[in-house]
Amino acid sequence: MKKKAYLSALAGKSLTDFLSAKDFEPVLLTGIAPDGNHSPVYEAVSTHADIHMCRLGLWEGPHIFMGNVSKLGKNYPGNIIYNAVCTGKYFIHNLKYTDRALLKAAQEWHAKTFPAGKLHTISVPQGYTRCCCLPVDDSSFITSDEGIANALKGTDAQVLLIERGHILLPGFDYGFIGGCAGHLTLEDSAAPDAGGEPQTRRIIVFNGDLAAHPDLHEMKDFIENRGAEVVYFRDFPLMDIGSILTE
Repeated sequence: MKKKAYLSALAGKSLTDFLSAKDFEPVLLTGIAPDGNHSPVYEAVSTHADIHMCRLGLWEGPHIFMGNVSKLGKNYPGNIIYNAVCTGKYFIHNLKYTDRALLKAAQEWHAKTFPAGKLHTISVPQGYTRCCCLPVDDSSFITSDEGIANALKGTDAQVLLIERGHILLPGFDYGFIGGCAGHLTLEDSAAPDAGGEPQTRRIIVFNGDLAAHPDLHEMKDFIENRGAEVVYFRDFPLMDIGSILTE
């Protein structure tokens, strides 16, 4: 059975073709929630996956928490109650607005997946946390938001602070790096003559041309130094589509 990848219907065709080729089923959001109801949020983010759901975990045992569309409001902060970052170590959001059911689900997921660890909650000023913050591993993040970067000071988190802008977001002056990207874990079969076990590949895939961002090389180095590959597509602009959330 194919794993699902939830993303906006505005995603580039090269991205959706790539996901299909890697045995993911793209689920394209059109402004109608997975339960069939129209999303109540304002139009510019109505197709964004990270507004309607939250991916719990990064590389190990991720789980998609499906939000309740009836809890969402049209505008901020009612529309950001699910827009959190959850890794194997941190739950990062403006905790004043986090949906309680999401936080409880994250804690239960963490206790099951990492029974010897603890999920650390970090409150940040930015409610659009997942849009603005791209997790790379459980303790490494890329963001252009200084408030998020400052909130992570004093922890063991490593943060790459990049230049703001250079990302499209229809209806706004610019978009954000987290909203451009998603995480894929692939099992590649070992070569017949290698005699080894299948290799796990970690890929962070971007919707569009990451090379158009002035911090391309810093981001590539940051990601690759943490054991993941970078995939992007030169044939359409880098655009924030509300994240690519995979099972």
